[in-house]
Amino acid sequence: MIQRKGLMRGWVGGLLATLVLAPAGWADTLDAESRIVAVTVFPDRALVTRRADVKLSNGIHAVRIASLPGTIESDSLSVKGSGESKVTLFGARLVTTQLESPQPTRIKELEDQLTSLNDRVRQLQDVKAVLEQERKFLNSIQAASSEQIGKDLITTQPSVAEVERLLAFLDRALTDTYQKSLNAEAQQREIDKQIDRLKRELAQLRGEASKQQAAIEVDLEAEGPGRVGLEVSYRLPGASWQPLYEARAAADAKTVELVMSGLVRQRTGEEWDEVILSLSTARPAVHGRMPEIQPWWLRKMEPMARFAGDKVARKASHLRAAYEAAGARTASPELGEMVMDEAVMAEAAVDTKGPAVVFTLPKRETVSSDWQPRKAAIRSHTLPAHLAYEVTPRLSPFAYLRAKVTNETDLVFLPGEVQVFLDGAFVGTSSVDLIGPTEEFDLYLGVDERIRVERKPLKAKVDVSVLPGVHGRLKTIDYEFLTTIENRRTAPAGITVIDQIPVSQHDEIKIEQVVFEPKPTASDPEKPGVHRWILELPPGGKQAIKLSYRLKHPVDFAVEEL
Repeated sequence: MIQRKGLMRGWVGGLLATLVLAPAGWADTLDAESRIVAVTVFPDRALVTRRADVKLSNGIHAVRIASLPGTIESDSLSVKGSGESKVTLFGARLVTTQLESPQPTRIKELEDQLTSLNDRVRQLQDVKAVLEQERKFLNSIQAASSEQIGKDLITTQPSVAEVERLLAFLDRALTDTYQKSLNAEAQQREIDKQIDRLKRELAQLRGEASKQQAAIEVDLEAEGPGRVGLEVSYRLPGASWQPLYEARAAADAKTVELVMSGLVRQRTGEEWDEVILSLSTARPAVHGRMPEIQPWWLRKMEPMARFAGDKVARKASHLRAAYEAAGARTASPELGEMVMDEAVMAEAAVDTKGPAVVFTLPKRETVSSDWQPRKAAIRSHTLPAHLAYEVTPRLSPFAYLRAKVTNETDLVFLPGEVQVFLDGAFVGTSSVDLIGPTEEFDLYLGVDERIRVERKPLKAKVDVSVLPGVHGRLKTIDYEFLTTIENRRTAPAGITVIDQIPVSQHDEIKIEQVVFEPKPTASDPEKPGVHRWILELPPGGKQAIKLSYRLKHPVDFAVEEL
């Protein structure tokens, strides 16, 4: 009896283990409706979270979430859930199916329409060619008749009516030819639009012929009946975001407002409708483990056949490393007399996760799968800045307002374009590089034409003299330039003038008799020949800078400017 009880317990335990570990085919499979609730967009892909609510009986089930894009990364699946009773999750798997070629009849119709339209384009091109020949012929008749009429007026003396009939005929014929040519051009433009539309539709249908569709199946066990909520997450390509900035400043201010926005695009095949949208600076495509360096061996090159396999392997390794490195780089109505409060910009919540920063936008967003950009505001920062003008008169006749800004936030500003607004007016586009916390960076705020800059040559005297030396005759050129800076603003202006003299890289090319009036404030140690004058000009103030030097080299030298 004891032996029979032991056998019974072993059989029951084995049966339970079989049920728990049974494949999904043994379980009840339910198709669940799902919706996208959250999306995290990386610079080169997206992490999508879907939620499905199902009503289950107790026991083992497989819940299928279908009609998903076939480009889901299979190793990215994640699932979590909760239920009215205890739920055990056994895992999730990705099931893909190949879609059949869609609408073959429609594809054939589009191909036939394209053939017909292309034939019509060729006909119109022939018509335009004939009309062009006709126009040239009429022009030749007009030219010849004008000459002949002049002769006839002397000899045969044609009547005024005859001359008028000829001129009227040529005028009507040329006008008719010109109008026909315009009509042909208009018809071809319309046909070109139809061809472009048909080509895009045909490319989409042909692309769908090779598409896959995916489903996620979640295996679970419910200890009792009730509702179960599941959240599945997966990554897929076809999405990206990039930062955009607006810089707003006043010419006399000591701060710059830097507004950061995100430009989101996606063509994942899914519509993101009213989702919680986050933008992450992380790059999942870059392998998180640093490659391990190996000994670098040098050996004598052997015949190709012997080491072909090794070379292919080494090339593949180099290509893989290059690929991973590339991934790492990889309007308002009138309001009358109403007093209105200025609108406040909503800001994204910021969460620093290790080296990455995640911006969660303040409201639910909708982004269609059409690769059209969706701009969303992220954050606004008021940063301390020192504003000053810079001019390089040798290169540009404008004064550029530069703000030296300090990033006092704990955020990293990614590289991106900057739309610059000065004193409330848009003045141009600039850019910023990667900026870390506490880092100081230059932000150019456009040109200010109230700072007048003029640079003109005063002298370029050339002299050739016979002097002893290897090359005999020497050529000397005396250069002199005058730069004038004038402040037409109603406030003082700090201005840095940057100019230069050439620097020789050859022993027989000499730069001599360099004179500055006044002397430069500083020279650039990293750029030989570059000098700076730091000026403070009052309203209406003017400063002249004179620069002169002599260039001397053998006559037979062709001096190259690098």
